[in-house]
Amino acid sequence: FGRLSYTFMDRYLFTGTFRADGSSKFAPDNRWGYFPAGAFAWRLSEEPFMNGTKDWLSNLKLRLSYGTSGSDNISSNLWRETWSSLGSGSNHTPINGELGSFYRPDGLLANSKLKWETTISRNFGIDFGFLNNRINGAVDYYYRKTTDLLNSVFVSAGTNFKNKVLSNVGSLENSGIEFSINSK
Repeated sequence: FGRLSYTFMDRYLFTGTFRADGSSKFAPDNRWGYFPAGAFAWRLSEEPFMNGTKDWLSNLKLRLSYGTSGSDNISSNLWRETWSSLGSGSNHTPINGELGSFYRPDGLLANSKLKWETTISRNFGIDFGFLNNRINGAVDYYYRKTTDLLNSVFVSAGTNFKNKVLSNVGSLENSGIEFSINSK
């Protein structure tokens, strides 16, 4: 994890982050996820051309951000858990004419192509404050897209020891506007 923040003239704010996450829940080829993010803010209320508004406009800031994050929210040690031979109470499957016993603690076969669920977020916002910040608030527009959603899915009979396997199964998009206002 690394983060760099820089403020110039108390008006221009920059932040950049980079995160590398590793998880033993995935096969070795997909074990690491890399997640960068960045943000910029401009405090307009600190600009010289805004000096005439200080009596009533205490704060005016524009914000812009972009970031990625990852999720490995599946059962722990999924990849390391392997099929093992057990006695009674396990799944009995004929192998080479003999009955073999195989057991999977969560009933799911490890998927070597399984990878990090990734969310990309974008945000544009305006912070404002009036009358020495006695009235303040924010307006934000956000957009999020999550890809490679992690979920268990049904598979055809006979292709697995169980009828489900964990997979990356599509995407999801969210967007909207948030508004908040506070007063003292």
